[in-house]
Amino acid sequence: MKAIKTLTLMFFMVVSLALKAQTPTDAFTMEKGQLCPVLAYQYDTWEKYWEGSLFRINKNLGTVTSHTVMPMFALGLNNRFTVIASFPWMQKATSAGTLNKEKGWQDLSLWLKALVFKQNLGEKNSVDAFASVGYTAPLGGYYADYLPLALGSGSNQLNTRLILTWRHSSGIFASVMGGYDFRSNIDIDRTNYYIDQHYLTNELYMPNVISASITAGYFKNLSRVELKYNIMDTDGGQDIRRNDQPYPSNNMDNGRVELFVQQRMPFYDPLGVIASVAYTTSGRNVPQALSYGVGLQMLIQLWK
Repeated sequence: MKAIKTLTLMFFMVVSLALKAQTPTDAFTMEKGQLCPVLAYQYDTWEKYWEGSLFRINKNLGTVTSHTVMPMFALGLNNRFTVIASFPWMQKATSAGTLNKEKGWQDLSLWLKALVFKQNLGEKNSVDAFASVGYTAPLGGYYADYLPLALGSGSNQLNTRLILTWRHSSGIFASVMGGYDFRSNIDIDRTNYYIDQHYLTNELYMPNVISASITAGYFKNLSRVELKYNIMDTDGGQDIRRNDQPYPSNNMDNGRVELFVQQRMPFYDPLGVIASVAYTTSGRNVPQALSYGVGLQMLIQLWK
């Protein structure tokens, strides 16, 4: 039972942005003076997980499920700079065992995204680059050492992303993204703990996180479709030890495939719907999770 408790944390770091119509990791910015509020719902479920490289099931937990409601806002300061904010509410539970379900607000995330380069290549092709910098902090006072039902890592983070994109006039595009998240250490309710050695402190070292993705998509008129493969790799940490207590600082890596669809309404194009499905295809110390999501978005022109 103990070995599985660390697994949901990094999963949510990957999928918490999956439903947003404008994200720090995609190849788009808002237009000048345009506000896009989004309200999305996401359901996640998993039963199997990787303990190190061992793929297993823990019947003491059964199926772990998560419900997330995601309020989010994106605002175009001008045609190059976009501000993005999100603050998800979560409820997480297991179908077996004795762990009480956890619910509440997770983290507040604030991002500034910029179009830093754009170059036309003939009449039909173009290349552009985006950079994002963000700050993430715990919002609801949750307990980070209550895994897998912890709502987040409990760490303050400085997040960076760089996105390079090729576009064709037909609407087809492809992009690559790379990122690095600097995470602060956290305090846990223990006077000492053992991972690779004995630590006589309540401060837990949190490794930084490397992320990358490759996306192929289509965006024209009112429709947008993306197929994406995401990679996450913690820059340090240890495997979950067999029959040992897990920690938020464990080494957690995964690969996930995701399909994202956005459709604005022909009868009222400021209104749009979004949907996504994602699945973990490989990992280390993470769950093999399946997630579904839906949401609504509205485009509001505040100024020209």
